[in-house]
Amino acid sequence: MSKAFDITAQVITNLLLFLLVMGLASTVSIKDMKAQLKNCKAIGLGLFCQFFLLPFIGWAVIEMFSLPVPVGITLLVVVSSPGGSYSNWWCSLLNADLALSVAMTTFSTILSVAFLPMNLLIYSYAAYGDATTSDGQSILGSLNFGVIFISIAVVISAIAFGMFASARFASARFHKFANIGANISGILLILFSVVLSFVGGGGDDNTNNGGADPMEPADDSIVYIAIALPCLIGLLVSTVLATLSKLPLPERLTTAVECCYQNTGIATSAAISLFSGDDLQQAARVPFVYGLAEAIFIGLFLIIGWKLGWSKAPKDEKFCKVIVKSYEIESTSRVEDDEVFDNEDVRPDDDDDDGDDEAVDYDKESNDKIAQEDDFQDTPDRESQKRTLRDANTSALMMNMSGSSDNFVENA
Repeated sequence: MSKAFDITAQVITNLLLFLLVMGLASTVSIKDMKAQLKNCKAIGLGLFCQFFLLPFIGWAVIEMFSLPVPVGITLLVVVSSPGGSYSNWWCSLLNADLALSVAMTTFSTILSVAFLPMNLLIYSYAAYGDATTSDGQSILGSLNFGVIFISIAVVISAIAFGMFASARFASARFHKFANIGANISGILLILFSVVLSFVGGGGDDNTNNGGADPMEPADDSIVYIAIALPCLIGLLVSTVLATLSKLPLPERLTTAVECCYQNTGIATSAAISLFSGDDLQQAARVPFVYGLAEAIFIGLFLIIGWKLGWSKAPKDEKFCKVIVKSYEIESTSRVEDDEVFDNEDVRPDDDDDDGDDEAVDYDKESNDKIAQEDDFQDTPDRESQKRTLRDANTSALMMNMSGSSDNFVENA
């Protein structure tokens, strides 16, 4: 494949990646983002699962199935590369906690600069010792970190631009527009990646330069299972840890997704830079199989979580509406409306100086109703109950005004 084609493909991929991440970051309100950046327990657990739990699971699978070097090293690259944009997209699509997802992505993307090579160094040595590529070069020395750092820079800059846009155009309408744009960019990025996987698959006619022996067809099913296992095990273990930590239900979904959804594009670039010939064919299977597994497992996981009532979407809502509508935006707008209502003075000004008993009774009744309103905060019909309280207060006010008018006529 020509160098011009590779550069063009990389530019288009990074552009769609930027638009996807910026759109999702713009969907999140600044208030929610600030709150989640202070959510040390959830973010700490998510980072632990991303940088410690999943790489360890990947190494354990390599040891359990005795995977050859091309497959094992590429799998280590996969489990060491945080998912970035696509994890945000999944959380937005099926209504997990998107604000927490963006916050985790911000931290994990920055930390991956250090943790990705560190985990590769530790676990590649633990699995294979002083393993080298088919050309006799060291594993870390052959990685194209330039491509990796470009992807990291794109994600960080997109988050910064998205949060600036969210603060500059703080409205539900803009958030919905940004969410739609992000979904379109995500779909285009997936389609473009699929096209590249077919177009770029047979560009070079390399010969095998050594390394591990090619896998026999009979071993393929076992290898595919081994590649998919870290995603499934990571989902289950991270969900248990999030539940034991008593995180809110949508945050448990987000933590599991952030743990297991990895950047398979980085692994593809690493495989191309590390291996050739039959070794490359083996290595190239890993990001494809893992990407397919994470799409299936995480999709089913989030759908099950939604039906169990763990997501922000109502569990009895139609599926088509759930994946089209962003309940992150709706919940943010509802909270802002509640705050406006809570700050309203529901008691009328008493201009009468006579201090009659009816005014005192009304004031006491109004205070009792306001106290009752606080008891309704956790009930499912909060909005209708608040409207009832408003009507009751208005009726009491009208009765008070009517009584005052009658007294004035009698005294006259």
